[in-house]
Amino acid sequence: MTLATAPSSASGQAAEPLRILVATGGLIHLVHQLAVVVALPEVAALLAGRNASGPVAAPTIGVWLTGVIRNDPSALAALETAIERWLVLLRRQRPADFGAIHLLPQGPGGAAEGWELLCLNNQWQQLQRQPLELPSIRQLVVCGDGLGIYYRCARELRAILPSLLNRPIAEPERQVRYVLSGRQPLWHRPPRRVIQAPLEDRAQLFELLVQSQRAAAQPLLEFCLTATDAQRPLWICSVPNLAHQFSGRRIPFSVLVSWQRQLQRQQGFDPTRDRLLLIDHPKAPVDGSFGTIKLPWLAGPLRSAVSLEVMVRLLEERRPGGRIVVAGLTSALYGVRQLTTAEVSWLGLAPLWRHNPLYRRQPLEFLHRCLRASRMAWLTNSGPLQPGQRGDKRY
Repeated sequence: MTLATAPSSASGQAAEPLRILVATGGLIHLVHQLAVVVALPEVAALLAGRNASGPVAAPTIGVWLTGVIRNDPSALAALETAIERWLVLLRRQRPADFGAIHLLPQGPGGAAEGWELLCLNNQWQQLQRQPLELPSIRQLVVCGDGLGIYYRCARELRAILPSLLNRPIAEPERQVRYVLSGRQPLWHRPPRRVIQAPLEDRAQLFELLVQSQRAAAQPLLEFCLTATDAQRPLWICSVPNLAHQFSGRRIPFSVLVSWQRQLQRQQGFDPTRDRLLLIDHPKAPVDGSFGTIKLPWLAGPLRSAVSLEVMVRLLEERRPGGRIVVAGLTSALYGVRQLTTAEVSWLGLAPLWRHNPLYRRQPLEFLHRCLRASRMAWLTNSGPLQPGQRGDKRY
Protein backbone atom coordinates (compact mmCIF):
# COMPACT_ATOMS: atom_id res chain seq x y z
CA MET A 1 0.00 0.00 0.00
CA THR A 2 1.36 3.45 -0.87
CA LEU A 3 0.45 6.93 0.18
CA ALA A 4 -1.07 7.53 -3.22
CA THR A 5 -3.61 4.78 -2.66
CA ALA A 6 -4.36 5.61 0.96
CA PRO A 7 -7.93 6.72 1.62
CA SER A 8 -8.48 10.47 1.81
CA SER A 9 -10.88 12.30 4.06
CA ALA A 10 -13.56 14.84 3.50
CA SER A 11 -11.28 17.59 4.76
CA GLY A 12 -9.05 16.96 1.75
CA GLN A 13 -11.86 18.27 -0.49
CA ALA A 14 -11.98 21.68 1.16
CA ALA A 15 -10.43 24.76 -0.41
CA GLU A 16 -8.86 25.80 2.89
CA PRO A 17 -5.42 24.34 3.59
CA LEU A 18 -5.35 21.40 5.98
CA ARG A 19 -4.22 22.21 9.52
CA ILE A 20 -1.74 19.52 10.59
CA LEU A 21 -0.31 19.06 14.07
CA VAL A 22 2.94 17.07 14.24
CA ALA A 23 3.78 15.75 17.72
CA THR A 24 7.40 14.66 17.52
CA GLY A 25 10.37 13.41 19.51
CA GLY A 26 13.09 15.24 17.59
CA LEU A 27 14.79 16.06 14.32
CA ILE A 28 15.05 12.60 12.75
CA HIS A 29 11.46 11.84 13.74
CA LEU A 30 10.54 15.04 11.91
CA VAL A 31 12.42 14.05 8.75
CA HIS A 32 10.14 11.03 8.51
CA GLN A 33 6.98 12.76 9.66
CA LEU A 34 7.23 15.78 7.36
CA ALA A 35 7.90 13.57 4.34
CA VAL A 36 4.78 11.63 5.29
CA VAL A 37 2.40 14.52 5.82
CA VAL A 38 3.15 16.34 2.56
CA ALA A 39 2.69 13.06 0.66
CA LEU A 40 -0.76 12.36 2.12
CA PRO A 41 -3.29 12.27 -0.74
CA GLU A 42 -5.42 15.09 0.62
CA VAL A 43 -2.35 17.31 1.10
CA ALA A 44 -0.85 16.39 -2.27
CA ALA A 45 -4.17 17.14 -3.97
CA LEU A 46 -4.36 20.57 -2.38
CA LEU A 47 -0.76 21.34 -3.30
CA ALA A 48 -1.48 20.35 -6.89
CA GLY A 49 -4.46 22.69 -6.90
CA ARG A 50 -6.83 19.94 -7.98
CA ASN A 51 -9.38 20.72 -5.28
CA ALA A 52 -9.31 24.50 -5.45
CA SER A 53 -10.42 27.04 -8.03
CA GLY A 54 -7.51 29.37 -7.38
CA PRO A 55 -4.04 29.43 -5.79
CA VAL A 56 -3.67 27.06 -2.88
CA ALA A 57 -1.92 28.07 0.34
CA ALA A 58 0.62 25.76 1.90
CA PRO A 59 -0.79 23.46 4.58
CA THR A 60 -0.53 24.86 8.09
CA ILE A 61 1.87 22.56 9.95
CA GLY A 62 2.46 23.03 13.67
CA VAL A 63 5.41 21.14 15.21
CA TRP A 64 5.21 20.26 18.89
CA LEU A 65 8.13 18.66 20.75
CA THR A 66 7.06 16.05 23.30
CA GLY A 67 8.82 13.75 25.74
CA VAL A 68 11.01 14.19 28.82
CA ILE A 69 13.25 16.65 27.00
CA ARG A 70 10.65 19.27 27.93
CA ASN A 71 11.89 18.86 31.53
CA ASP A 72 15.42 19.96 30.52
CA PRO A 73 15.23 23.66 29.55
CA SER A 74 18.76 23.89 28.09
CA ALA A 75 18.45 20.71 26.00
CA LEU A 76 14.99 21.76 24.87
CA ALA A 77 16.22 25.22 23.85
CA ALA A 78 19.11 23.71 21.87
CA LEU A 79 16.79 21.34 20.03
CA GLU A 80 14.27 24.09 19.30
CA THR A 81 17.07 26.24 17.89
CA ALA A 82 18.18 23.40 15.62
CA ILE A 83 14.61 22.81 14.45
CA GLU A 84 14.00 26.50 13.78
CA ARG A 85 17.16 26.67 11.68
CA TRP A 86 15.90 23.75 9.58
CA LEU A 87 12.37 25.18 9.29
CA VAL A 88 13.77 28.44 7.92
CA LEU A 89 15.44 26.45 5.16
CA LEU A 90 12.29 24.42 4.47
CA ARG A 91 10.14 27.55 4.21
CA ARG A 92 12.60 29.15 1.82
CA GLN A 93 13.36 26.18 -0.44
CA ARG A 94 9.96 24.44 -0.43
CA PRO A 95 7.37 27.16 0.17
CA ALA A 96 4.50 25.23 -1.44
CA ASP A 97 4.96 22.40 1.07
CA PHE A 98 6.32 24.17 4.13
CA GLY A 99 5.57 27.86 3.73
CA ALA A 100 3.30 27.76 6.80
CA ILE A 101 5.27 25.40 9.04
CA HIS A 102 6.09 26.64 12.54
CA LEU A 103 7.21 25.42 15.94
CA LEU A 104 4.77 25.44 18.86
CA PRO A 105 6.83 26.19 21.99
CA GLN A 106 3.82 26.12 24.32
CA GLY A 107 1.92 23.12 22.99
CA PRO A 108 -0.99 22.71 20.59
CA GLY A 109 -3.39 25.07 22.37
CA GLY A 110 -7.16 24.73 22.53
CA ALA A 111 -9.90 24.00 20.06
CA ALA A 112 -9.52 27.47 18.57
CA GLU A 113 -6.41 26.23 16.75
CA GLY A 114 -8.63 24.04 14.57
CA TRP A 115 -6.12 21.24 14.03
CA GLU A 116 -7.65 18.60 11.76
CA LEU A 117 -4.92 15.95 11.46
CA LEU A 118 -2.51 14.70 14.12
CA CYS A 119 0.75 13.05 13.06
CA LEU A 120 2.57 11.39 15.97
CA ASN A 121 5.29 8.85 16.67
CA ASN A 122 3.69 6.69 19.32
CA GLN A 123 -0.06 6.18 19.41
CA TRP A 124 0.26 4.68 22.90
CA GLN A 125 2.30 7.47 24.49
CA GLN A 126 0.18 9.55 26.86
CA LEU A 127 1.75 12.96 26.16
CA GLN A 128 1.52 12.55 22.39
CA ARG A 129 -2.13 11.53 22.75
CA GLN A 130 -3.09 14.74 24.54
CA PRO A 131 -4.08 16.59 21.33
CA LEU A 132 -6.63 13.85 20.63
CA GLU A 133 -8.74 15.58 23.25
CA LEU A 134 -9.29 18.33 20.68
CA PRO A 135 -12.61 17.66 18.93
CA SER A 136 -11.37 19.10 15.64
CA ILE A 137 -8.87 16.27 15.06
CA ARG A 138 -10.55 13.61 12.93
CA GLN A 139 -7.49 12.06 11.31
CA LEU A 140 -4.54 10.30 12.90
CA VAL A 141 -1.27 9.33 11.18
CA VAL A 142 1.10 7.10 13.17
CA CYS A 143 4.74 7.28 12.02
CA GLY A 144 6.70 5.28 14.61
CA ASP A 145 10.08 5.92 16.20
CA GLY A 146 12.90 7.66 14.34
CA LEU A 147 12.56 6.82 10.65
CA GLY A 148 9.46 4.68 11.00
CA ILE A 149 9.93 1.83 13.49
CA TYR A 150 6.53 0.90 14.92
CA TYR A 151 6.02 0.53 18.64
CA ARG A 152 2.89 0.33 20.74
CA CYS A 153 3.62 1.55 24.23
CA ALA A 154 6.27 2.39 26.78
CA ARG A 155 6.79 -1.25 27.76
CA GLU A 156 6.62 -3.61 24.82
CA LEU A 157 5.90 -6.73 26.90
CA ARG A 158 2.32 -5.51 27.23
CA ALA A 159 2.13 -5.05 23.48
CA ILE A 160 3.22 -8.54 22.36
CA LEU A 161 -0.17 -10.19 22.79
CA PRO A 162 -2.17 -7.28 21.28
CA SER A 163 0.30 -7.26 18.38
CA LEU A 164 -0.04 -10.98 17.73
CA LEU A 165 -3.81 -10.71 17.99
CA ASN A 166 -3.70 -7.64 15.74
CA ARG A 167 -5.71 -5.58 18.23
CA PRO A 168 -5.78 -1.81 17.60
CA ILE A 169 -6.29 1.09 19.96
CA ALA A 170 -9.88 2.17 19.67
CA GLU A 171 -10.10 5.55 17.93
CA PRO A 172 -13.85 6.17 17.53
CA GLU A 173 -14.88 8.28 14.55
CA ARG A 174 -11.29 8.86 13.48
CA GLN A 175 -9.44 7.73 10.40
CA VAL A 176 -6.14 6.10 11.40
CA ARG A 177 -3.22 5.44 9.07
CA TYR A 178 0.20 3.87 9.76
CA VAL A 179 3.12 5.10 7.63
CA LEU A 180 6.25 3.11 8.49
CA SER A 181 9.52 1.93 6.96
CA GLY A 182 9.94 -1.55 5.55
CA ARG A 183 8.76 -4.76 7.07
CA GLN A 184 7.78 -4.89 10.74
CA PRO A 185 8.24 -8.04 12.89
CA LEU A 186 5.23 -10.36 13.04
CA TRP A 187 5.49 -10.38 16.84
CA HIS A 188 5.20 -6.60 17.04
CA ARG A 189 3.13 -5.48 14.10
CA PRO A 190 0.73 -2.59 13.56
CA PRO A 191 -2.98 -3.47 13.72
CA ARG A 192 -3.65 -2.32 10.15
CA ARG A 193 -1.99 -2.54 6.80
CA VAL A 194 1.10 -0.32 6.69
CA ILE A 195 1.57 2.47 4.16
CA GLN A 196 5.19 2.60 3.03
CA ALA A 197 7.08 5.81 3.69
CA PRO A 198 8.01 8.17 0.81
CA LEU A 199 11.73 7.37 0.90
CA GLU A 200 12.91 9.68 -1.88
CA ASP A 201 11.36 12.78 -0.36
CA ARG A 202 12.49 11.70 3.09
CA ALA A 203 16.07 11.55 1.81
CA GLN A 204 15.71 15.04 0.31
CA LEU A 205 14.43 16.44 3.60
CA PHE A 206 17.36 14.84 5.38
CA GLU A 207 19.78 16.57 3.00
CA LEU A 208 18.18 19.91 3.90
CA LEU A 209 18.55 19.01 7.58
CA VAL A 210 22.24 18.27 6.99
CA GLN A 211 22.61 21.65 5.28
CA SER A 212 20.92 23.42 8.18
CA GLN A 213 23.16 21.76 10.79
CA ARG A 214 26.43 21.97 8.89
CA ALA A 215 27.74 25.09 10.65
CA ALA A 216 26.65 23.99 14.13
CA ALA A 217 28.32 20.60 13.60
CA GLN A 218 31.79 21.94 12.81
CA PRO A 219 33.18 21.89 16.39
CA LEU A 220 31.82 18.37 16.81
CA LEU A 221 33.41 17.21 13.56
CA GLU A 222 36.74 18.79 14.42
CA PHE A 223 36.77 17.02 17.77
CA CYS A 224 36.02 13.65 16.17
CA LEU A 225 38.63 14.06 13.44
CA THR A 226 41.43 15.40 15.63
CA ALA A 227 40.82 12.83 18.38
CA THR A 228 41.39 9.90 16.01
CA ASP A 229 44.10 8.65 13.67
CA ALA A 230 43.29 9.65 10.10
CA GLN A 231 44.55 6.26 8.90
CA ARG A 232 42.26 4.33 11.24
CA PRO A 233 38.47 3.84 11.21
CA LEU A 234 36.18 6.24 13.05
CA TRP A 235 34.56 4.39 15.94
CA ILE A 236 31.42 6.03 17.33
CA CYS A 237 29.40 4.81 20.31
CA SER A 238 25.84 6.15 20.47
CA VAL A 239 25.40 5.79 24.23
CA PRO A 240 21.86 4.67 25.15
CA ASN A 241 19.91 6.94 27.46
CA LEU A 242 20.02 4.55 30.42
CA ALA A 243 22.10 6.33 33.08
CA HIS A 244 18.97 7.18 35.09
CA GLN A 245 18.28 3.44 35.55
CA PHE A 246 21.60 2.79 37.32
CA SER A 247 22.79 3.55 40.83
CA GLY A 248 24.11 7.10 41.09
CA ARG A 249 22.63 7.85 37.66
CA ARG A 250 25.77 6.51 35.98
CA ILE A 251 26.31 3.48 33.76
CA PRO A 252 29.20 1.50 35.31
CA PHE A 253 32.52 1.73 33.48
CA SER A 254 32.61 -2.10 33.35
CA VAL A 255 29.71 -1.97 30.87
CA LEU A 256 31.77 0.22 28.55
CA VAL A 257 34.76 -2.13 28.87
CA SER A 258 32.55 -5.06 27.86
CA TRP A 259 31.31 -3.15 24.83
CA GLN A 260 34.86 -2.19 23.85
CA ARG A 261 35.89 -5.87 23.99
CA GLN A 262 32.89 -6.79 21.86
CA LEU A 263 33.93 -4.25 19.20
CA GLN A 264 37.49 -5.53 19.41
CA ARG A 265 36.38 -9.13 18.95
CA GLN A 266 33.70 -8.61 16.29
CA GLN A 267 34.66 -5.45 14.40
CA GLY A 268 38.43 -5.13 14.75
CA PHE A 269 38.63 -2.24 17.21
CA ASP A 270 42.24 -1.90 18.40
CA PRO A 271 42.52 -0.13 21.79
CA THR A 272 46.21 0.53 21.16
CA ARG A 273 45.53 2.50 17.96
CA ASP A 274 41.81 3.38 17.93
CA ARG A 275 39.64 5.68 20.04
CA LEU A 276 35.96 5.17 20.78
CA LEU A 277 34.04 8.43 20.42
CA LEU A 278 31.27 8.57 23.01
CA ILE A 279 28.18 10.45 21.78
CA ASP A 280 25.75 10.93 24.64
CA HIS A 281 22.01 11.31 24.33
CA PRO A 282 20.77 14.92 24.75
CA LYS A 283 18.96 13.79 27.91
CA ALA A 284 22.06 12.19 29.46
CA PRO A 285 23.77 13.61 32.57
CA VAL A 286 25.76 16.77 31.87
CA ASP A 287 29.11 15.10 32.63
CA GLY A 288 28.26 11.97 30.66
CA SER A 289 26.44 8.66 31.12
CA PHE A 290 29.67 7.04 32.38
CA GLY A 291 30.96 10.10 34.24
CA THR A 292 34.39 11.58 33.51
CA ILE A 293 36.80 8.91 32.25
CA LYS A 294 40.20 9.53 30.67
CA LEU A 295 41.74 6.56 28.87
CA PRO A 296 43.82 6.35 25.67
CA TRP A 297 41.10 4.43 23.81
CA LEU A 298 38.27 6.83 24.73
CA ALA A 299 37.23 10.28 23.53
CA GLY A 300 34.34 12.39 24.76
CA PRO A 301 31.67 12.25 25.91
CA LEU A 302 30.04 14.63 23.46
CA ARG A 303 26.52 15.98 23.89
CA SER A 304 25.04 17.96 21.04
CA ALA A 305 21.77 18.98 19.40
CA VAL A 306 23.29 17.83 16.11
CA SER A 307 21.65 14.56 15.13
CA LEU A 308 23.88 11.49 15.08
CA GLU A 309 22.77 10.71 11.53
CA VAL A 310 23.73 14.22 10.41
CA MET A 311 27.08 14.00 12.16
CA VAL A 312 27.87 10.69 10.44
CA ARG A 313 26.89 12.07 7.03
CA LEU A 314 29.18 15.08 7.53
CA LEU A 315 32.02 12.84 8.73
CA GLU A 316 31.60 10.83 5.53
CA GLU A 317 32.17 14.05 3.59
CA ARG A 318 35.30 14.87 5.59
CA ARG A 319 36.73 11.36 5.28
CA PRO A 320 35.52 10.11 1.89
CA GLY A 321 35.97 6.36 1.55
CA GLY A 322 37.04 5.98 5.17
CA ARG A 323 35.52 3.34 7.41
CA ILE A 324 32.99 4.54 9.98
CA VAL A 325 31.48 2.17 12.55
CA VAL A 326 28.56 3.33 14.71
CA ALA A 327 27.77 1.16 17.73
CA GLY A 328 24.76 1.46 20.01
CA LEU A 329 21.36 0.21 21.12
CA THR A 330 19.00 2.89 19.84
CA SER A 331 16.87 3.67 16.80
CA ALA A 332 19.59 6.13 15.76
CA LEU A 333 21.49 3.11 14.38
CA TYR A 334 18.55 2.35 12.13
CA GLY A 335 18.64 5.96 10.96
CA VAL A 336 22.40 5.76 10.31
CA ARG A 337 21.91 2.60 8.25
CA GLN A 338 19.08 4.15 6.26
CA LEU A 339 20.61 7.57 5.60
CA THR A 340 24.37 6.96 5.40
CA THR A 341 26.84 4.33 4.21
CA ALA A 342 28.39 3.80 7.67
CA GLU A 343 28.51 0.39 9.31
CA VAL A 344 26.43 -0.27 12.41
CA SER A 345 27.13 -2.64 15.29
CA TRP A 346 24.53 -3.54 17.93
CA LEU A 347 26.05 -3.60 21.40
CA GLY A 348 25.42 -6.51 23.76
CA LEU A 349 22.71 -6.34 26.40
CA ALA A 350 24.29 -8.84 28.81
CA PRO A 351 26.64 -6.24 30.42
CA LEU A 352 23.63 -4.10 31.30
CA TRP A 353 22.00 -7.03 33.10
CA ARG A 354 25.17 -8.06 34.92
CA HIS A 355 25.93 -4.61 36.29
CA ASN A 356 22.50 -3.30 37.22
CA PRO A 357 20.78 -4.89 40.27
CA LEU A 358 17.67 -2.84 39.44
CA TYR A 359 16.98 -5.06 36.45
CA ARG A 360 16.85 -8.11 38.68
CA ARG A 361 14.30 -6.39 40.92
CA GLN A 362 12.38 -5.01 37.94
CA PRO A 363 13.06 -7.43 35.07
CA LEU A 364 10.43 -5.82 32.85
CA GLU A 365 12.77 -2.84 32.42
CA PHE A 366 15.44 -5.12 31.00
CA LEU A 367 12.99 -7.11 28.90
CA HIS A 368 11.68 -3.83 27.49
CA ARG A 369 15.20 -2.90 26.38
CA CYS A 370 15.76 -6.38 24.90
CA LEU A 371 12.57 -6.19 22.87
CA ARG A 372 13.31 -2.71 21.58
CA ALA A 373 16.89 -3.52 20.64
CA SER A 374 16.06 -6.85 18.99
CA ARG A 375 13.25 -5.26 16.98
CA MET A 376 15.43 -2.40 15.75
CA ALA A 377 18.31 -4.75 14.96
CA TRP A 378 15.94 -7.02 13.02
CA LEU A 379 14.69 -4.10 10.94
CA THR A 380 18.19 -2.75 10.41
CA ASN A 381 19.59 -6.05 9.21
CA SER A 382 16.57 -7.43 7.33
CA GLY A 383 16.38 -7.29 3.57
CA PRO A 384 19.18 -7.45 0.99
CA LEU A 385 21.69 -4.60 1.02
CA GLN A 386 24.63 -4.38 -1.36
CA PRO A 387 27.95 -2.92 -0.18
CA GLY A 388 27.93 0.86 -0.53
CA GLN A 389 24.18 0.96 -1.08
CA ARG A 390 22.22 3.41 1.07
CA GLY A 391 19.63 2.02 3.40
CA ASP A 392 16.85 4.05 1.78
CA LYS A 393 17.03 1.73 -1.23
CA ARG A 394 16.50 -1.45 0.74
CA TYR A 395 12.77 -1.84 0.60
